Amino acid sequence: MTDVVDWSRLTHAYGSAEDVPSTIAALRSDDDDVRYQALGDLFSSIVHQGTRYPASAYAVPPLLELLADPSVPDRAFIGQLVALIAIGGDEAWLPETLPIEDLRVESIGGEDAMARVLREGWDGLSIDDQAKVDALAEERAYEAVAAGLPLLRRLAVRPAAVAEAAAGDRVLVGATPLGALPADDGVALIAAYTLGWFPDSEPELSLAVLDALAAVGDEAETAVAVVAAGLLGAAGAERMAARALVDARPVVRWAGAVAAAKLDGPRADPRVAPELLHWAGGGSAPDVRMPYLDGDLAGYAALALRQLGREHDVAAFNAFLARLPQVEASPALTIAGEALRLACPHGPIADGTPFGELDDRQQRLAQVLAAAPGPWLWDGNRFGNFAMLLGEYGFPDSHEEMRSYVSP
Repeated sequence: MTDVVDWSRLTHAYGSAEDVPSTIAALRSDDDDVRYQALGDLFSSIVHQGTRYPASAYAVPPLLELLADPSVPDRAFIGQLVALIAIGGDEAWLPETLPIEDLRVESIGGEDAMARVLREGWDGLSIDDQAKVDALAEERAYEAVAAGLPLLRRLAVRPAAVAEAAAGDRVLVGATPLGALPADDGVALIAAYTLGWFPDSEPELSLAVLDALAAVGDEAETAVAVVAAGLLGAAGAERMAARALVDARPVVRWAGAVAAAKLDGPRADPRVAPELLHWAGGGSAPDVRMPYLDGDLAGYAALALRQLGREHDVAAFNAFLARLPQVEASPALTIAGEALRLACPHGPIADGTPFGELDDRQQRLAQVLAAAPGPWLWDGNRFGNFAMLLGEYGFPDSHEEMRSYVSP
């Protein structure tokens, strides 16, 4: 399908998208190094750090063709690329789902502005029109992946799921031949993950597939199927979450709690809050890789706790303080963000407020951050996003200044 697209008129993170067809074609190479280089190039060009570009949507159909071909290597990585094109980084949306209707409103009028960009470049474009172009690129990327949902539903199952669904109380997906496409390692998992971000696209079909996968999947596949069902919110998702909450596998229970918090909020099963608090506080995690928040189960649990209402704020804040000294980089950013939200419910502290005039929560948080260098770092270097977050709430934006602030 790449031969019907004028790639020379499209752009990605580094300018012209003329290189995209050959880069996608390289994903079929027998040479590992060639494929990995191509994957890296695509991750950094058509969806750089989660940003979608005019070329991003057009890359989806040929990528889906590769996913549909069992002979293609590294299909799980290709599936990750497709998911990223659909939604960008999921940290922007969790614990909720992507607000596609808002994006559609934001993109109104973007067609003319994008045509101008492709014709003349970005120079002279107003900030408002730039925002419309960005929103339109994101909307088109999302819709391009939505067109591939029938394929993703076929990929998100194991062959054993067909017999399981037929024998139990699960519903086979009428027009979707479950198990028709054999999946290599990770393909069913990433397909299930992607299905969860499309609650407006025949969610009952996606839920049936996720339910079937949850019945026969390994711990990671089952957990992803349950979380994705919670994000879909279709009828029957509550039953999946309830089953997962009593599962013997820890990460499946985590998934059940996350899904139940999304589906039921403050009315969630009483077992949900203790499960989420256990994870948010840094409870021991099995070596099971999840795609959500780049595998940060504690961070997702922390985000899910806010959906339960204010009743658990005290316990949640204590869990966050226990977790902060154990983490750095993105996980620290997530936990600190939730701790700051609870410590500063009315907004940033006023400029010049001395430590002694902070309230109890604010003092405790400052003391933890003063004593723990890890959250301020990314791979041993100063983590600018963490410093920015603290500064936005009126706290000192470096570890050294925080230490001086707490103990002048």
